[in-house]
Amino acid sequence: MKDQPLPQRLADYIRQSGVALAMSDTSEDAPLVLVNDAFCDLTGYDQADVLNQNCRFLQGSDTTEEMRQPLHDFVHGKGDDNGRFPILNYRKDGSAFHNYVFMTRLRDDENVVRYILASQFDMSSALLRSKIATHDEKLRHALSDVEQIGREFGLAMMGSAKLLADSVATMAKLSMREA
Repeated sequence: MKDQPLPQRLADYIRQSGVALAMSDTSEDAPLVLVNDAFCDLTGYDQADVLNQNCRFLQGSDTTEEMRQPLHDFVHGKGDDNGRFPILNYRKDGSAFHNYVFMTRLRDDENVVRYILASQFDMSSALLRSKIATHDEKLRHALSDVEQIGREFGLAMMGSAKLLADSVATMAKLSMREA
């Protein structure tokens, strides 16, 4: 996996994005191989602080096992190739933030997972304002019903946040194919 470098076009896209993005490879403990300035702004860490480390350094004392386990499972290949994971993270200065992490596995031409791309969004103020955790469960249930109805009529539906994450993932996947 490490034999092939990250495609330059993909690396350039990640660096230039205004969305907090982090790329890890799938060797050993999924170390970060690239983060952009938006990631550094969100977390307070410099690139030198985080490269070659697993993202779990962002977790802290109030990050629960219930939050950690889905990310762990995803990194270890369980489930779909795309996932959304709310987790309590901590900045370098110790301040907590509610991070919604959208991850996708990037496969090479031989269908081998080579990288994991994560886009990250600070949802702290939204959670405080709207109690999004409670509403999220209701929304997930309603969307499931709507998606089922949509499938019956041949329609595909998805939420706007997922659409944004999927768009970033699609760009990354296309870049992997062009390498």
